[in-house]
Amino acid sequence: MLQKKIALPCLILALGAGAAQAGDTTTDLRLTASAQSQIANDQLSATLYLQEKNAQPAQLADRLNRAINRALADAKPFTKVETTSGSYNTWPDYDKNGRIQGWQGRAEIRLKSRDIKQASELVAKLQQNLALGNLQFEVSDEARRAVEKTLIPAAIGELKEQGRIAAQALGKSAVQVKELEIGNNLSPVRPVMLRMKAMGAAAEAMDVAQPNWQPGQSEIQLQVTGRLELK
Repeated sequence: MLQKKIALPCLILALGAGAAQAGDTTTDLRLTASAQSQIANDQLSATLYLQEKNAQPAQLADRLNRAINRALADAKPFTKVETTSGSYNTWPDYDKNGRIQGWQGRAEIRLKSRDIKQASELVAKLQQNLALGNLQFEVSDEARRAVEKTLIPAAIGELKEQGRIAAQALGKSAVQVKELEIGNNLSPVRPVMLRMKAMGAAAEAMDVAQPNWQPGQSEIQLQVTGRLELK
């Protein structure tokens, strides 16, 4: 269920260009209003990785490549999960004398899905061989756009209502919106994020139980700014 809130606006009043002339009572009003809504997170994003050490860079690369290729193959049956390769890095290990004594590498795989159940199953499967770097629940682009459409009339309605209040306080009888700018997301949506420690070697051969995660909610905000003319 969406829960809407209306933020109090910021008002800036200025006399119109002809206000100094007798009988001219036009006043410009610049107003900012916003509306917010709590919405359930409907998308899961996760990063899993393998980090290895090896004396030979070629052997290290082979190990990383095999692990990622296997993960991508394991993910294919999960058709509702978007799976892509992530970052891939290797770097040297140095001894105390500054000489290269080995190599380290890290390769990632990234998941994204609105089917949280299927994505959770895939995360559990991949954790048999990979470590979970981070996982977050967020609002999908589709859901965000739908909510923003409902917030536009709410925010504009608040802007117009505050314009009427200001007009009444100034003894004006007419309010006309001259300019209107619609923005979105006053502040970034903060997704629910989980970070996991790397698995030990003994955990790699174990079956991993599917987690029972709770996606939680995020707040979507939309702002409107307008120039109103009071007469």
